[in-house]
Amino acid sequence: MRKPKILIISATKMEAEELLSLQINKLSERLFELEYKTLRLDLLITGVGMTAMTYHLGKQLQNNTYDFTILIGISGAYSTQTELGEVVNVESERFADLGILNGDQFTDLFDMKLNEKDVFPFENKVLKNYTLINNDSILALKTYHGNTVQTIRPNIIKGIQNNTDVESMEGAAFFYICLQERIPFVQIRGISNYVGEQNKQLWDISLAVKNLNKVIIETIEVWA
Repeated sequence: MRKPKILIISATKMEAEELLSLQINKLSERLFELEYKTLRLDLLITGVGMTAMTYHLGKQLQNNTYDFTILIGISGAYSTQTELGEVVNVESERFADLGILNGDQFTDLFDMKLNEKDVFPFENKVLKNYTLINNDSILALKTYHGNTVQTIRPNIIKGIQNNTDVESMEGAAFFYICLQERIPFVQIRGISNYVGEQNKQLWDISLAVKNLNKVIIETIEVWA
């Protein structure tokens, strides 16, 4: 049976540290070929933020064909009911801070009538993932909703949260590209902190990365 061709994407090497400990072939400063048992897969390090994600993932998909893509990384949670170190499947994304801030009042581009809220790939302002990847490790994860931001401003968190659970700096760009390219995808995040918490002594990045990579290894084990 043919092995799936998989692209794993991470903004930083730190978030993919266990994957990078596998047998690897360094193809460039950003692209690595990993070998896990009988499975070979590509790992792309894009850099942090939507611009880096859009450029490097877009270029990679322009020159290569994959069965599906997996974005991995750490994330902040809005609710303290979510445990630090928990690993979740982010099934929807929004460009949360794309708009105008007037004092503490935020207006997004859709409400400003500069974007159409229901024109593909958006559904009522949201990017939704309908991909079903038949993998028990992925299916066992809680499904959360994400915001993608480029500037963290604690005073407007309530204004942009809008029934979402987690926050990152690349998720919506990843969703947008995969939806436009019609490529199956999934975003898996380890919770490292609570959004708005500025004291990094209260964050647990190492636990989030450890648990995240454990889930990813369990995920690819199915195809190895």
